[in-house]
Amino acid sequence: MLLGKVLKHTYIGNDKIPCVQVRCRLNDFDEYIKKYFSRPIDLWAVDPENTTGLGDTILITKCDVDKRPTKLVTHIVDRVMFKYGNIIDPITKKRVIKEKYEDDISLQTKLVKEIIEEPSSYDVLLFEEKRDMQWRRLNTRKMAISQREFSKRGRLVTGQTVKDVNKEKEETVEGDKEQDN
Repeated sequence: MLLGKVLKHTYIGNDKIPCVQVRCRLNDFDEYIKKYFSRPIDLWAVDPENTTGLGDTILITKCDVDKRPTKLVTHIVDRVMFKYGNIIDPITKKRVIKEKYEDDISLQTKLVKEIIEEPSSYDVLLFEEKRDMQWRRLNTRKMAISQREFSKRGRLVTGQTVKDVNKEKEETVEGDKEQDN
């Protein structure tokens, strides 16, 4: 079994058998230095289900001599481990874009629209008034998030303090709505 990336996707023969060229990394041990060095090797594999795409990370196994369509095709695709461009964290099962989860990015864009773009939609307001409104909304969102994280940690033990925090949040949100009008 070898793990590698798909470099090329072609069809061979009159039967149009789908094959992929896979680049695998092999470790060679140097006796003199007593260290492993990685070297690439390109192999051809049969893709019977035609499920692979360029850049996918796949697992290939050696196939029998009887099942080989040609001499060069020595392996068969076992399964697709990771699709190219669709990175999913194996622990949380969430999609990852660069270093952030997709959920966090969508929440961030939603908050940016609420805080920055909504005050800009008012034509009557001056620049300073829009900026003040944006800062107030940003601060209330930050406080709400920090209070939520604070309560999750278990530091807000009594029900009374939680109620007080909720009242403060409601008052700040209502105050923002009144100031917006």
